[in-house]
Amino acid sequence: MATITTKETRMFDWRNPGVLKVGDEITETLEDGREVVFVVMDYGVIGLKGLLGWHQMNKTWTNKGGWLASDMRRYLNEEVIELLPDDLLAAIKPRKFGDEEDRLWLFSEVEIFGEHIWGAGDEGDKQLEYFKNPINRVKFDEDGDAYWWWERSPNAGSSNSFCAVSSNGNASNNYANLSGGVCFGFYI
Repeated sequence: MATITTKETRMFDWRNPGVLKVGDEITETLEDGREVVFVVMDYGVIGLKGLLGWHQMNKTWTNKGGWLASDMRRYLNEEVIELLPDDLLAAIKPRKFGDEEDRLWLFSEVEIFGEHIWGAGDEGDKQLEYFKNPINRVKFDEDGDAYWWWERSPNAGSSNSFCAVSSNGNASNNYANLSGGVCFGFYI
């Protein structure tokens, strides 16, 4: 039996998104005029399809305190969040990390790969449907070049690095003070 795959283009309202399927893409214009593409990663989980520039996880070589103590967390929830249009901001539901809540966050190693390879922690996470296809782990920068990107998981075997995804989509890690690709997610 033959199959057909179609792609529908329609107007979209963050307050009333309708039925969303894994892989659906939402094109949005940021407050600074840049256009980005978000993709449905799993039920209620949206993330960037590509990268939104580069940033350090921390200003120094440390993963002490993990995600909650990282400069990347501050950057996303104080600076990047200001780039999102008001209707999108109104639709975002906070995510709990222990006693803390974030509106924007990086994906964990388990959410991307389905297991711990370099990292530890992330209890309760499961692999997101979108990342079950390895090609979806490859992220491109604004110039169209494949580039490595950060995860929020600290490297379990080193106090100075966080987990990352290499430019070919494999599990990796890098020093916390290096500038890596930023691919954030949020709940709606």
